[in-house]
Order: sequence, then C-alpha cells, then structure tokens
Amino acid sequence: MAKPRFVLRYRGEGDTPEADVARVRQLTDAVVVDSSSRMLLVESDAEPLGALVDDLPDWVMSPDRSYEVPDTRKKIERPPG
Repeated sequence: MAKPRFVLRYRGEGDTPEADVARVRQLTDAVVVDSSSRMLLVESDAEPLGALVDDLPDWVMSPDRSYEVPDTRKKIERPPG
C-alpha cells in the first residue's frame, strides 16, 4: 500500500534551506518525490513528518490532492431522427 503524499512549502525568505531539506530526506521511511525552490513533495506517514515540520521554522505541511480532469468532449446524446 502506498504511503500518503504531502506538500511541504517553505514560507521564509529565499530558497529552501539545505539543512531543512536534508532533515526531511533523513526521516525514516520518507521519500522526497519532487522538489522545487520552495516546495517538497514527500511520501511519508503523517505523524513523523508532521512532528518534523512542527520543528522546522517557516514550513507548512498539507496533504497532496489530485483532481480528475473533466471530459469536455462533445457527445451525441441521441441519434438524429
């Protein structure tokens, strides 16, 4: 079973501190799936990751959400007749 994913967003000045990113990467059973200059996408259990984020200044954590793209193609509802 896949672990839940969380988005960690750095709200401080500048890019993410390398020391903070290293602490997230060192967390047992946590995998950094993707990263940008101000965010990390992390696959991990909520409790240990949340405890770590509470300890890091200027970071916020939220669950990763995905949305299904609606099908906007035109469809024939009834055949002509």
